Amino acid sequence: MAKKALITGITGQDGMYLSEFLLDKGYQVFGLIRGQQNPKKEIIEKLVPKVELVEGDLTDTSSLIEALEHCQPDEVYNLGAISFVALSFKQPELTGNITGLGALRLLEAIRIVDKAKKIRFYQASSSEMFGKVRETPQTEMTPFHPRSPYGVAKVYAHFITLN
Repeated sequence: MAKKALITGITGQDGMYLSEFLLDKGYQVFGLIRGQQNPKKEIIEKLVPKVELVEGDLTDTSSLIEALEHCQPDEVYNLGAISFVALSFKQPELTGNITGLGALRLLEAIRIVDKAKKIRFYQASSSEMFGKVRETPQTEMTPFHPRSPYGVAKVYAHFITLN
């Protein structure tokens, strides 16, 4: 039986590449999209037609629970985010809500749905988490010093995943 993966942020470049990679590995891949009117839905359906799109929203835990129950994934890849750094300064609350708290909601939905604790979770990181770097190159020991709402939200998502 093929492994199943759910990818948030499927409409982004990394999400599309990841979906192609997992499909090539024999996975059944699901992509989380927000709403039926998503302008990138047709692009995904055309470029990676083997991906099954499911509705869900990182701002709505109940929709994430529903998506997880439908997919029954072995792995969840959270690539979903408000990822334009400049936009994060114009819409910091939205950035924190989707990029930071969205990870928390997804983890909570997994906790509720996955009683057997079999789902593996991947939280995408960003160099923006380092922000004003204190050393080059960065290592796993380099302290985070984010300088944008996006970087701060990514650091929150990182630490909530660890905890």
